[in-house]
Amino acid sequence: MAQRTAGTCLARIKQCGRSAFGFCSALQTGRPLQPDKRPTLRCLHTSDVGQGLLEGLLQTAKSKNPITTQWYGQALHETHPELVAKDETTPGIARGEYERRRRQLVESLADGSVAFLFSAPMHFVSPHVFHKYRQDSDFYYLTGWDEPDSAVVLEKNKHASRGYTMTMFVRPKEPEKELWEGPRSGLEAAVDIFGADEARPIDELEKYATKLVAGDRNRVAGEDWRFYVDLDSEHGLIRSSHSNALAKILRREQMGSRVRQLTTLVQRARLIKSPAEIRLMREANRVSSVAFTETMSACRPGLCEATLQSIFEYASKMALVDSDKGGSTVTASDCDAIVDRSSLTRPAYVPVFASGEHALCMHYVQNQSRIKDGELILVDAGAEYAAYASDLTRTFPVSGKFNGPQRDLYSALLSVQEQMIRFCHAGSGFSLNEIHRHSTGALVSELKQIGFHVSEHDINRYLCPHHISHYLGMDVHDTIDMTRSQQLEPNMVVTVEPGLYVPYDSKFPKAFQGIGIRIEDDIVVGNTEAEIENLSRYAPKTVSEIEACMCR
Repeated sequence: MAQRTAGTCLARIKQCGRSAFGFCSALQTGRPLQPDKRPTLRCLHTSDVGQGLLEGLLQTAKSKNPITTQWYGQALHETHPELVAKDETTPGIARGEYERRRRQLVESLADGSVAFLFSAPMHFVSPHVFHKYRQDSDFYYLTGWDEPDSAVVLEKNKHASRGYTMTMFVRPKEPEKELWEGPRSGLEAAVDIFGADEARPIDELEKYATKLVAGDRNRVAGEDWRFYVDLDSEHGLIRSSHSNALAKILRREQMGSRVRQLTTLVQRARLIKSPAEIRLMREANRVSSVAFTETMSACRPGLCEATLQSIFEYASKMALVDSDKGGSTVTASDCDAIVDRSSLTRPAYVPVFASGEHALCMHYVQNQSRIKDGELILVDAGAEYAAYASDLTRTFPVSGKFNGPQRDLYSALLSVQEQMIRFCHAGSGFSLNEIHRHSTGALVSELKQIGFHVSEHDINRYLCPHHISHYLGMDVHDTIDMTRSQQLEPNMVVTVEPGLYVPYDSKFPKAFQGIGIRIEDDIVVGNTEAEIENLSRYAPKTVSEIEACMCR
């Protein structure tokens, strides 16, 4: 499908005679199925002892409400075929890939070991007012399940047909609560769509875990089995109350010596991206590239930084609105031909829109000042698409044209960035830390050509105090516990983001003081230099590309 700008997409929506927001509301994830299209689901949990076998295989709440029983808690093929293909559990990721991920994890565990994973909790702005939900990345990576108050238990068992058993603990369908809180997928979907061997209400997790842990206490002491679970809040993440309950059980049963961290094993798998993951990240970068192009084009002196932020976010949504009939326009009679995937994107992080000297702050996110003629604006922003992030930075002139010092400093930094991208292949033998060290020396060399007299210490202390790279994936700072000292491997995805932030200091040339520039691309590591893929290559980056994009 040919790439189209956000402005073109917006024009086509307007031709349909509907507002973009009104039209998109029909594609929200709570959309009901036609009565004859919901698949027959089963559930292995029996909630009432007195029920017969047939009744036990059905959720009793399911038959009480003809509306909520036709809904799921997230987009599935049965409800959103335009977003999720028939063989996929989540957009872009097949059921078989989730199974492969779980098998890979379980195979790394000792026989008889158990892994516990917990969903992310809801976060609240104020009482009863919640943030948009975002699932824990490890949990989503292994299940695809996108609801809070959930847990999964993986038990390695050589007698099981796939070498392990998977029990999911989720919120059952409750029409009364769904009326207020929105749809849930329920126990049946956990089994039939998400691959669990058994599904139980989340309220039963503590009882199940108690029995499991107490039973394991009597095993032979010399065996290598372990409990793999993440109980501590790290990197600012808050664990769910269910993980706190498990921690108490493990302490009570004196299992501390058997507990091991799980996330390190999961992150090790997440570090190398599958072809499907790279396709999703390629689309996230396409969306961000469209948004950067639209933002540059819209930039004018006098606008607020927050206005440009809004343009970027709106353009990211509109980059995912298209017509399945092709062509550049859609008539009013063709409105049903619109394919809208905008529900799959959202900001990957709080963006930086830093004009003028605000760019001297690494993560200026207030975005509340008017942009001025003659200044540069540094924009660090990226779209998340189907749970995978992009992370781009571009710096461009508010007026549409670089002045002399701006052009010289920008060109020096761009030269270094492009040199470092060429090291992003396994054949280089480099790690991210080694690329960072090379970038420091390259910056010294480039800056000397435009009148700076600086050392590597000056670069690291004053002019570029941050690392040149981090891993990228489901999280912006992905696989955070993986060292940047390990050698690069094919299909890692990394950023390359050198910056120059010249303070008001007499040791640096006066013409450059107060200028902050960063240039960032998302790179798929190749086997060789020829196999490196720059995912964000379509976002205007060279001086000529930026000025052409901003041509008034």
